Amino acid sequence: MALRIVTVVDAADLCDAIGAAGPPDAGAVVALVGHDSAVVRKAVAAQLPYLTEDEPSAELLATAIRLTADLDPDVRDWACFALGQQWQQIDTPELRDALADRLDDIDVATRHEALVGLALRRDQRALPYVRAGLSRADGSVHRLAMVAAGALGDPTLHALTLRHQSRWDDRAGESVADCARRLTDPTGPGEDVLDGVAALLRLRAHGFHGDAQLVWWRCMTQMLDIAPHRAREIYDAVRSRLEGDELALAELRTSAAPAVDAGLLDAELLDAD
Repeated sequence: MALRIVTVVDAADLCDAIGAAGPPDAGAVVALVGHDSAVVRKAVAAQLPYLTEDEPSAELLATAIRLTADLDPDVRDWACFALGQQWQQIDTPELRDALADRLDDIDVATRHEALVGLALRRDQRALPYVRAGLSRADGSVHRLAMVAAGALGDPTLHALTLRHQSRWDDRAGESVADCARRLTDPTGPGEDVLDGVAALLRLRAHGFHGDAQLVWWRCMTQMLDIAPHRAREIYDAVRSRLEGDELALAELRTSAAPAVDAGLLDAELLDAD
């Protein structure tokens, strides 16, 4: 049998195919981490988060960290995306340091993925970079800089987020800017969203549709996607609005169950209610 030479395209396709197939073939992808082709290494970085159904192994984490320092900017970008956002639940000093090392990367996409990854872990090394990103002389701002501002939730960023509320020509950008404004507001995420979520739960609890209030539910869930550590604060604020309505409180507990499963709320908190 003739020996078949694996080309760059074949190797990249192999990465994609193995990643689509899912575990347990992670080793075959990781083995390509040192491939000569940046196309292949990019495929490795892009597939890493899909190679496990659970938390990434030490080998997968080490591979992603290695790729954040790759010579190719696209590889660094995908590696930072994997560590920063796709493996948001993982937080180690090595992971944080790898992201921090990319805050001054020459590639715009890479440094913003690193920035948001650090901010999601509330690493204060991200703060001066977020402040700089929201203070550009030309008035422009990267969407991920707004995400990072919301994730940090630092009140000193609030005035800066207000500058960028009307600079978006797409719904996604507008939503992110609104979340950043709310999450950096020292007075809290807003009476409107808390009242709206409480009203929706009360309507549902009593057998009515609350479609008009869904906008507030979506706003709340997006805020929690950006700043999951605010879950207890928002839960308590909504609960206080439902005091005396046992059906609505039961609806709140049911709605909060996924947050408990994700480790954002203590199960004992719901039991105590």
